[in-house]
Amino acid sequence: MANEDFQSFVKYMASLWGALGGIVVVFPFADVLLKVIPLPVDSYGKSTATIAIPVTSLVAAFLLLYTFVQRDRPQTTTTRKAGMYFTLGLGSLLLFLLLEHFQYPLRSAYLPELDSTDDYVLMLVAIVPFYVGFFGCVTRAFALLALIEFRRRSGHS
Repeated sequence: MANEDFQSFVKYMASLWGALGGIVVVFPFADVLLKVIPLPVDSYGKSTATIAIPVTSLVAAFLLLYTFVQRDRPQTTTTRKAGMYFTLGLGSLLLFLLLEHFQYPLRSAYLPELDSTDDYVLMLVAIVPFYVGFFGCVTRAFALLALIEFRRRSGHS
């Protein structure tokens, strides 16, 4: 039984969409080197990457596996849902980039009582979840598309 599940998972990941989902899981680690989506840094130079990157990869991996577990539920795998998750992920990325860019003016306008030592926690609570959300939603979209492809190859309806 476990061997059969493992073989099914390998077939699931072998599709183009499964490979893209797998890449999204490890992409946050590559982002450290390439700085494609820079994570916020507080005024003392402390980066949120040490918390955001492992959490993001764990969430993405969980969503990839969770979607695979749903392989026997055809009502949960539609291209419309995948498109919705991809759009939600892009919206999350846009919010992340806007909040990251305007974090100091927003903090001073709406939370003037906070001092600069609170910036790190504020970033972790208010900005980083959108980074995690982007990767989580994109992983879910790719995983749903991989599941549709897997079901088509396996002969399921």
